[in-house]
Amino acid sequence: MSGKTANAISGWTLRIAATAALALGALVASPGEALAQNLFAPVVKVNDDAVTAYERSQRMAFLRILRAPGDIGELATEQLINEKLQIREAERMGISLTDEELLEGMENFAARGNLDVEQMFTFLAQAGIATETFRDFVSAGLLWRKVAQQKFVGQVNLTESEIDLAYAEAEPTTGQKFLLTEIVLPASSDASLNASMQRAERLAQITDEEEFSRSATRFSVEATRLNAGRRDWVDLQAMPAEVQGILRNVGEGQTSRPIFVEDIGVIVYYVRDRETITSTSVGTLLEYAAFLIPGGTSEGAAAEAARIRGEVDTCDDLYPIARGLPEEQLIREELPTGAVPASYRAELANLDPGEVSTRLTTGNARVFLMLCNRRNDVPDSVSRAQVATALQNRRVGALANDYLTELRAQAHIEYLR
Repeated sequence: MSGKTANAISGWTLRIAATAALALGALVASPGEALAQNLFAPVVKVNDDAVTAYERSQRMAFLRILRAPGDIGELATEQLINEKLQIREAERMGISLTDEELLEGMENFAARGNLDVEQMFTFLAQAGIATETFRDFVSAGLLWRKVAQQKFVGQVNLTESEIDLAYAEAEPTTGQKFLLTEIVLPASSDASLNASMQRAERLAQITDEEEFSRSATRFSVEATRLNAGRRDWVDLQAMPAEVQGILRNVGEGQTSRPIFVEDIGVIVYYVRDRETITSTSVGTLLEYAAFLIPGGTSEGAAAEAARIRGEVDTCDDLYPIARGLPEEQLIREELPTGAVPASYRAELANLDPGEVSTRLTTGNARVFLMLCNRRNDVPDSVSRAQVATALQNRRVGALANDYLTELRAQAHIEYLR
């Protein structure tokens, strides 16, 4: 465990007692209420577990600051029932979290509100919410995600056409881009990983940009060491998932904690600058093929167009037909909609991928016009692999939701009050 992580984890236990006492004091403001209500009595039994009045009141307070819609009491109760089932299922499958995973999960959640974990703890304490309430909420979600991945990833088989369709519909989202200096250390074996983590801990203490750059030149095994570790602007979405969660909480002029990324190594980043990406405007790209058939409006050209239409299903099928012909007879390109020739654009607007129009002529040729693909003009940072991962996660999430419904149906749930 890293020094920073150990300090953060040990810091939780100190704050847990203080914030729990604060929360309890807020909830039992008068002696009469304290006598009338046992906050630690069960309000719902879930098999051999129980949801207490204290847990429910804490979750309700947490949901209020998140501005959750609907009946807060009912939502809190149902969430806690689900989490009891999710945690038990994780235990049954032998699934647990490391301290680092839990800390990273809390960092990611806090970052949604532009807070770090320490700021999140303070914010919650001011609202009378114990740190352990936040910790348990995040922990249950992370455990269930692990259950879903282990149980259902092997059942999700995506086809290339499904990924193509999802990528075509992808849109950029608001996010962040970073100007980074990096140090990448080797981790090809357990011994090198341990040595690199120890060195990375020391490098993570560097706060001077020039000193960090000198260390990159000296220690990094990545090609960027030839440029003192400096990288150009990079969209956060283009970074590995492990890196995204850490960098969200690193400000300009700060150094990240060490990050292990499989097949890359142990990485430490110095953030030279960062910006928020606010534009989400999306254009459309049209990929089309235009095969020019000599003869224009003649019956022979029309017959040849009909013959070709019967032989092709995709734009790729036109290449054998054009083999040996002048290169300019087959045009295939992908352009922003506004850059496509007006006559082609009007025809393509009425086509789906794989469909054909033979109505146009140009010079003395009939145009066999085929739409290959129509997709959103997403930035390079939104890769096909990322779209495939997101699609897989949605499928896994749907299967996990169905499984949770089964667990609830099989459970003994008793509402006490």
